[in-house]
Amino acid sequence: MNKTNTQEMRNKRTKINPEEDESSLSDIVAMLPLILTSFLSPEDALNLLAHCSPSISQDVRDAVATQGLKAFYDREEVHFGKGCLRDWHRLVPAKTAAGHRDRCGCSRNGLPNDLPLPRLLNARHHLLEAMCLIYRGIQPHCFQVLQLDRNFERRQYGVLQPVVFSLAAALEDQLNIVRENGQSLGPINVKDVAELTRLMDRLETNFGSRFFRSTERSPAGMVEAHWQNIHVNLATDTAYCRFCDTNTDSMVEGPLNPQFREAEYEFLMRQHCRDIYQPLKKFMMRHLQHVRYVRPPRGWNEAGDNFQGNEWLDLIAGFTPGGVLCGVYLTDIRIPRAWINDHLAPGAYPFDESAIDLTLLRIAY
Repeated sequence: MNKTNTQEMRNKRTKINPEEDESSLSDIVAMLPLILTSFLSPEDALNLLAHCSPSISQDVRDAVATQGLKAFYDREEVHFGKGCLRDWHRLVPAKTAAGHRDRCGCSRNGLPNDLPLPRLLNARHHLLEAMCLIYRGIQPHCFQVLQLDRNFERRQYGVLQPVVFSLAAALEDQLNIVRENGQSLGPINVKDVAELTRLMDRLETNFGSRFFRSTERSPAGMVEAHWQNIHVNLATDTAYCRFCDTNTDSMVEGPLNPQFREAEYEFLMRQHCRDIYQPLKKFMMRHLQHVRYVRPPRGWNEAGDNFQGNEWLDLIAGFTPGGVLCGVYLTDIRIPRAWINDHLAPGAYPFDESAIDLTLLRIAY
């Protein structure tokens, strides 16, 4: 046998058929949920789905995505769909976890076999995408105490708590009706404001209408004052706050105390903007659509057994391309007083209540 024939035979043995390679990859990934996916990090599970989704079945995609979400459930105690204070998958949280160390009853239970999350329209894959996004640029700003003081006499605090919710949940209830009519459901069009409004209103009365209501209004709190005035330039990856630059005095509550210098009031008003609000808004504007600051409906915190009438539960969120509402709730509920000083967010005013001469407070802005 000459060298030419030998080389041809070798080439035949080593030549890869693209169709066989794709089939082999599909077979390997199909075995992963039962064997190896529990060892994957959420990010690895997401990368696997990104590269292999076209060649694997929907059941396998759901299984891989569910394992990634279970890792968040186990590692970060994100109790999807449980209705507890650690449940981030709710349009309106039933309970809040401002104190990140609060533990709920779910923590005593083992990892569930499945999660009460939608599957329709590849929802679990999109939820995993949103969760990885949250942990990349949103969660690092959460569960730290924001000082939202508007004067030196009355202390106000707040904490950001993540929210991630798939609007596919609004469609699953309709699935049987759609099938009976011989119709099919298409993907959620996140560019269609009317569709997003309708889906959210279906889940929570007037939620979508309130989300897309005009934002031309005076801010009600410190975070909203900054958020409305932060301007983001994605091309240069920069942000600046007009409130910090020119409108700082507009949110001071009550007359100025002559014991404090004007510069101290200015720094009090500028707390956290450079370190929290600006990078958060820049990240959300880059990765989400329809980013909004949304106040809760009037009367939600009426005085009674649960509220005193002055609590906050403001929503700052937008949508991923996969139809997942992604962002944070700002709340002052359940913040342990003993927990505050050790968990102040970056950019906090160095407020020393025990100082004899309060005019000596450091001005660090």
